[in-house]
Formats: sequence, structure tokens, C-alpha cells
Amino acid sequence: MNDSIAGNAEKDVSFEDLQARYELEKIDRVAKLDKELTGAFVTNADDYKKIKKSLKKLLKNTVSEESIEQYISEKLGIGKLTPFLANEDLEEIMVIGSSSPVYVFDRNKGMIKTEVYISEAEATEIIKRVAKYSSRIVNSENPLLDGRLPDGSRVNATLSGVTPRGATITIRKFKTKSLTLVELIKYGTLTPTLVAFLWLTIEGMGGIKPANTLIIGGTASGKTTTLNALSVFVPRRERIVTIEDTLEVRLMHEHWIPMETKVPMHENGNEVTMDELLKNALRMRPDRIIVGEVRSKEALTLFTAMNTGHDGTMATIHANSGREALSRLQSHPMNVPDMMIPALDLMVVQNRQIKNGKLRRRVMEVLEVAGKEGDVFTTNTLFKYDPKTEKITEGILNGRIIHELSTLTGNSIREINDEIDLRKTIIDAMVEADLPLDGIYSIVQTYYEDKEKALETLQTLTRQARE
Repeated sequence: MNDSIAGNAEKDVSFEDLQARYELEKIDRVAKLDKELTGAFVTNADDYKKIKKSLKKLLKNTVSEESIEQYISEKLGIGKLTPFLANEDLEEIMVIGSSSPVYVFDRNKGMIKTEVYISEAEATEIIKRVAKYSSRIVNSENPLLDGRLPDGSRVNATLSGVTPRGATITIRKFKTKSLTLVELIKYGTLTPTLVAFLWLTIEGMGGIKPANTLIIGGTASGKTTTLNALSVFVPRRERIVTIEDTLEVRLMHEHWIPMETKVPMHENGNEVTMDELLKNALRMRPDRIIVGEVRSKEALTLFTAMNTGHDGTMATIHANSGREALSRLQSHPMNVPDMMIPALDLMVVQNRQIKNGKLRRRVMEVLEVAGKEGDVFTTNTLFKYDPKTEKITEGILNGRIIHELSTLTGNSIREINDEIDLRKTIIDAMVEADLPLDGIYSIVQTYYEDKEKALETLQTLTRQARE
């Protein structure tokens, strides 16, 4: 245990003493601060530092740092896992039973075995706390949990009834600040040309025909991150409804209604499914619907919406390729009929790679649904990742979507391509100026309302970045 601050004659206070002091003295300010910060947990680095600093100040440095950290973990966090939550480099935290150590997935180093062990009792207590916060039921009859922490981190857990080696916990950490388009370009996930094309198609060139877009990928491929980043292209005049099992999508828009599914809290409780929320959303006069992840029969409702004039829908789906995604959509339990599939315009396929021990995410291809030959839907490859050059190359850009925009807007194919080139120039300038999320959003939205003003503002920002 660390020594107290030099010059302090009072003996260091143990964790047990600190617990007793908390109960005895009722440190209301600590309880209030905890409530203001997170409500139930301390789950990110900033909150962790704030509460630690406040405790040290309130207790006048009579308690060691080790005791304070243990106190935060036990009382305000999730036990021994709390320090992992405060580590910004970690993407996932995994408990696989009391006889095995905790594993973590570092965004730079990959999978790491730690020296931390979680007992069965500790794991069960953490699961119960998460279930209570997430308004979920977990017990011997319902041993599976999908929940979340206050910072948006996703938690999947099982009780020992279904995992004989002991209770398991998997935490997918949610980044406090989601990656922006500028960052995704710098990391190589996207390219300026690809982003410019997606900007035009998602916005729909004045809202004439926003593309219905699916972002496709495997586990932890960055689907939601890309979805969040691309959402800046939705005009702020639009009314957006997002639907998710666990809230992950975070938008800059003011006119945004997030919706979340609900599981019953008791045997006779009411469940609210994705499909029910989606059907309800269609009655809310949305301009744009975004579904966090399509998994079941809500897919049919979503495609029904696409086929009845609700353009610009965006969603993610778990699949490894465009063809696999189409197959999943047409199979049980999604059961989207063939005649509805052509309403889907774009498929952005993204994968996770590990090269030289480092994790990276890449858009592997961007496809458009072109038609149908026999029983098979055909696609045009608009962009494709080349593993040899490690670059995203252009394919058939002037396909169905561009021709539709040309017909609907009265602009020639060349004029539309010129617009893509102009937007690429803007994206290049954003990257050079290293704009944050609010800066990107401001430039994009200003561009819709006053193109010249947006260009002038961006020129100023770029000039300042060079100085």
C-alpha cells in the first residue's frame, strides 16, 4: 500500500476503514458527485480521474491512492474491471471463468492475457449490477444478458448455468468520442474519393434521391463507427429516428429521436422489439430512419419502408460480403422477398485486419444492386480494396445510382462527377485542416445552405492549419 502524502502524520487508512468512514460520515458530496457523473458507474477515464481527485480532496490525503482506487472499483465501478474501462486503448474486456485470467483486446497490440482474476461471486455481482442498470432480467431461468454501461459500452454476460466453467462477461467498450471521417481517412479505412461519393449519395444531391445504404461487416469490423461518421451527411433539416437494441449511434443533429428496444422486467412484462419500434417510427413522419443492426423480421419492415418512399435509410448488418448480406436478407428470419431487394442502393463492406501485429479496419468494397439474372442479384463494384497496393480503387462509378441521380436532377453524368470532384476537394481540405467532428458537421451543413460560404470558411481553416 502506498504511503500517505509526506508530512501527514495520520496513519494510512485501509479499504475497510474507508468503507466504514463512508457509511459513518455519509459523505454526501461524494454520493452526489457520483450521481452527477454517471448515475450508477464510473466507466470512463475522465469520470474515473474526477471522482478519484474529489475523494483525495475530501479525505484530505489521509487515504492511500491504492485504497481510493479499490473503493472506486468496489463502490462506484464494476470491481476489478473498472481500471480496464478507464484505459482508452482497450476495445474489449473478457471474463471467461473464475479459473482463468481476464483477457483484454488492445486496439494496437491485439489480445492480451492479464494477471487479474475474477471470482464467481464477483462476476455474478457485476452481472447483476449491469442487468439492473440496463433494465434487464438475469437469473437461473434467464441466464443470458445483453446490456450496456452508462458510457454506452455493450455488455454480454452469461451465468454459470449455461457456461459450466463459470460466469462470463464480455464488454465491448464504446469510445467516448467516435472516430470522425477525417480520422477514418487518416487511418486508411476510407479515402477522400470514396467519402465524396458517399456524401453525394447519402445526401441525395439536394435530397432528390438519398441512397438506401447498408454497412456490412463481421464482428468488431467498425460498422457502427462508420455509420456514425457518415451520419454528418444527413441534412440538419431532416427528422431522424434511430432504432437500436443497445444505444450506440450518436448524432450531431438536433431533430433526432433515438429509440431502444425493451425486454420484460418480469414474467408478465411487456417486450418492445426492433420491429415494433420500426413500425412505430414509420408513423412519426421521419425523413430518415437509421437502424443500428438488422437481425430479424425488422428487415422486412425496413425494406417495406424503402419500397414505399422512405429513401435514405441506413443500417448495419452482420455479414462478410455483399453476397452473404443479400442471402441473409432473403433467408429466415429476415425473409425479405426478391421484389423488394432492388430498393437497396448501396452496400459498404468493411472488415477487420491485423497486419504486423496491429489492428486496422478497411472498407473492402462498395457495391450497388444492379439487377437480377435468373435467381441471383447482380452488383456493380464501385470501389474495391486492393490488398497488393493496400489502396481502395475506383470501379464502375457511373452505374445505376449515378444514372438515377442524373435522370431525377436533370444534371448530366459529367456534372454529377464534377460535383463529386468538388466534394472530394472539400474532404481533402478537411483532412489537411484536421477538422474535429463539429467542424466537419458545420462545413457540410453550411455547404447545403451556402456553398460559397462553406468553401471560404474551409479555405480560412486550411490556411490557418498551414501557418
